[in-house]
Amino acid sequence: MTTRKTNRSFKKILYTTDFSDPSFEAFCYALSIAKEYDAKLFIVHVVDTAAHAAGFYLPHLSFEKLGDEMVVVAGEMLEKKYARYLKDYDNHESIVRAGAPHDEIIKIADDEAVDLVVMGSFGRTGLDRFVFGSVTERVIRGLKCPVLAIPPKK
Repeated sequence: MTTRKTNRSFKKILYTTDFSDPSFEAFCYALSIAKEYDAKLFIVHVVDTAAHAAGFYLPHLSFEKLGDEMVVVAGEMLEKKYARYLKDYDNHESIVRAGAPHDEIIKIADDEAVDLVVMGSFGRTGLDRFVFGSVTERVIRGLKCPVLAIPPKK
Protein backbone atom coordinates (compact mmCIF):
# COMPACT_ATOMS: atom_id res chain seq x y z
CA MET A 1 0.00 0.00 0.00
CA THR A 2 1.34 3.38 -1.00
CA THR A 3 0.64 6.43 1.07
CA ARG A 4 0.43 9.71 -0.70
CA LYS A 5 1.45 12.95 0.96
CA THR A 6 -0.80 15.86 0.11
CA ASN A 7 0.08 19.51 0.11
CA ARG A 8 -3.51 20.63 0.63
CA SER A 9 -3.71 23.88 2.49
CA PHE A 10 -6.62 26.11 3.29
CA LYS A 11 -6.05 29.84 3.01
CA LYS A 12 -9.73 30.88 2.94
CA ILE A 13 -12.55 29.06 4.71
CA LEU A 14 -16.21 29.97 4.43
CA TYR A 15 -18.50 28.99 7.29
CA THR A 16 -22.26 29.35 6.90
CA THR A 17 -24.70 29.76 9.75
CA ASP A 18 -28.45 29.82 10.17
CA PHE A 19 -28.01 30.35 13.94
CA SER A 20 -29.11 26.78 14.72
CA ASP A 21 -27.31 24.35 17.03
CA PRO A 22 -26.10 22.16 14.12
CA SER A 23 -24.64 25.19 12.39
CA PHE A 24 -22.84 26.18 15.59
CA GLU A 25 -21.32 22.69 15.73
CA ALA A 26 -19.99 23.36 12.21
CA PHE A 27 -18.53 26.67 13.46
CA CYS A 28 -16.37 24.78 15.95
CA TYR A 29 -14.89 22.78 13.08
CA ALA A 30 -14.47 25.84 10.85
CA LEU A 31 -12.67 27.85 13.51
CA SER A 32 -10.43 24.94 14.45
CA ILE A 33 -9.42 24.38 10.81
CA ALA A 34 -8.91 28.12 10.25
CA LYS A 35 -6.61 28.32 13.27
CA GLU A 36 -4.71 25.20 12.19
CA TYR A 37 -4.00 26.65 8.73
CA ASP A 38 -3.95 30.33 9.75
CA ALA A 39 -6.69 30.78 7.16
CA LYS A 40 -9.06 33.68 6.73
CA LEU A 41 -12.47 32.66 8.08
CA PHE A 42 -15.55 34.09 6.39
CA ILE A 43 -18.62 33.84 8.64
CA VAL A 44 -21.66 34.01 6.40
CA HIS A 45 -25.36 34.28 7.06
CA VAL A 46 -27.88 34.58 4.26
CA VAL A 47 -31.22 36.12 5.13
CA ASP A 48 -33.75 33.96 3.34
CA THR A 49 -36.00 36.50 1.67
CA ALA A 50 -38.72 33.96 0.88
CA ALA A 51 -42.05 35.19 2.20
CA HIS A 52 -42.39 32.30 4.68
CA ALA A 53 -39.02 33.11 6.26
CA ALA A 54 -39.48 36.86 6.60
CA GLY A 55 -41.23 36.82 9.99
CA PHE A 56 -38.26 35.07 11.66
CA TYR A 57 -36.36 38.34 12.01
CA LEU A 58 -38.80 41.21 12.38
CA PRO A 59 -42.49 40.38 12.14
CA HIS A 60 -43.69 43.96 12.70
CA LEU A 61 -42.17 45.70 9.62
CA SER A 62 -43.75 46.32 6.23
CA PHE A 63 -42.58 43.94 3.52
CA GLU A 64 -40.81 46.76 1.59
CA LYS A 65 -38.46 47.55 4.50
CA LEU A 66 -38.21 44.01 5.75
CA GLY A 67 -35.30 42.85 3.54
CA ASP A 68 -32.95 45.66 4.54
CA GLU A 69 -33.94 45.47 8.21
CA MET A 70 -33.48 41.69 8.28
CA VAL A 71 -29.91 42.08 7.00
CA VAL A 72 -29.13 44.65 9.73
CA VAL A 73 -30.65 42.51 12.50
CA ALA A 74 -28.94 39.37 11.18
CA GLY A 75 -25.60 41.21 11.25
CA GLU A 76 -26.20 42.13 14.89
CA MET A 77 -27.17 38.54 15.69
CA LEU A 78 -23.99 37.31 13.99
CA GLU A 79 -21.85 39.68 16.03
CA LYS A 80 -23.50 38.71 19.33
CA LYS A 81 -23.30 34.98 18.72
CA TYR A 82 -19.69 34.71 17.50
CA ALA A 83 -17.72 37.67 18.92
CA ARG A 84 -16.62 35.90 22.10
CA TYR A 85 -15.32 32.88 20.18
CA LEU A 86 -13.31 35.07 17.81
CA LYS A 87 -11.58 37.26 20.42
CA ASP A 88 -8.25 35.53 19.87
CA TYR A 89 -8.61 35.10 16.10
CA ASP A 90 -8.49 38.31 14.06
CA ASN A 91 -8.30 36.72 10.61
CA HIS A 92 -12.05 36.67 9.98
CA GLU A 93 -14.78 38.61 8.22
CA SER A 94 -18.55 38.53 8.68
CA ILE A 95 -20.81 38.70 5.64
CA VAL A 96 -24.60 39.01 5.67
CA ARG A 97 -26.57 38.86 2.43
CA ALA A 98 -30.22 38.57 1.47
CA GLY A 99 -31.51 36.08 -1.09
CA ALA A 100 -31.71 32.36 -1.69
CA PRO A 101 -29.21 30.85 0.77
CA HIS A 102 -27.61 28.34 -1.59
CA ASP A 103 -27.20 30.91 -4.39
CA GLU A 104 -25.62 33.52 -2.12
CA ILE A 105 -23.28 31.03 -0.45
CA ILE A 106 -22.06 29.86 -3.86
CA LYS A 107 -21.58 33.47 -5.04
CA ILE A 108 -19.59 34.44 -1.96
CA ALA A 109 -17.45 31.29 -2.14
CA ASP A 110 -16.68 31.95 -5.80
CA ASP A 111 -16.08 35.71 -5.32
CA GLU A 112 -13.71 35.12 -2.40
CA ALA A 113 -12.06 32.06 -4.02
CA VAL A 114 -12.41 30.02 -0.84
CA ASP A 115 -10.64 26.69 -0.43
CA LEU A 116 -13.21 25.06 1.86
CA VAL A 117 -16.83 25.58 2.89
CA VAL A 118 -17.97 24.32 6.30
CA MET A 119 -21.67 24.09 7.07
CA GLY A 120 -24.13 22.25 9.26
CA SER A 121 -26.51 19.74 7.78
CA PHE A 122 -29.97 19.01 9.13
CA GLY A 123 -30.31 15.75 7.22
CA ARG A 124 -33.85 16.37 6.01
CA THR A 125 -35.48 13.38 4.36
CA GLY A 126 -38.68 12.45 2.59
CA LEU A 127 -41.30 15.02 1.63
CA ASP A 128 -39.59 17.84 3.54
CA ARG A 129 -36.44 17.42 1.45
CA PHE A 130 -38.41 17.02 -1.78
CA VAL A 131 -40.41 20.20 -1.21
CA PHE A 132 -37.74 22.45 0.28
CA GLY A 133 -34.54 20.88 -1.01
CA SER A 134 -31.33 20.91 0.90
CA VAL A 135 -29.21 24.05 1.06
CA THR A 136 -26.18 21.87 1.80
CA GLU A 137 -26.85 19.61 -1.17
CA ARG A 138 -27.35 22.56 -3.52
CA VAL A 139 -24.15 24.21 -2.28
CA ILE A 140 -22.17 20.99 -2.77
CA ARG A 141 -23.48 20.65 -6.33
CA GLY A 142 -22.78 24.31 -7.14
CA LEU A 143 -19.22 24.67 -5.82
CA LYS A 144 -15.82 23.73 -7.16
CA CYS A 145 -14.17 23.57 -3.72
CA PRO A 146 -14.68 20.93 -1.01
CA VAL A 147 -17.60 21.22 1.40
CA LEU A 148 -17.43 19.84 4.92
CA ALA A 149 -21.01 19.13 6.03
CA ILE A 150 -21.34 18.55 9.78
CA PRO A 151 -24.38 16.49 10.81
CA PRO A 152 -26.38 17.36 13.93
CA LYS A 153 -25.38 15.72 17.21
CA LYS A 154 -27.59 12.80 18.17
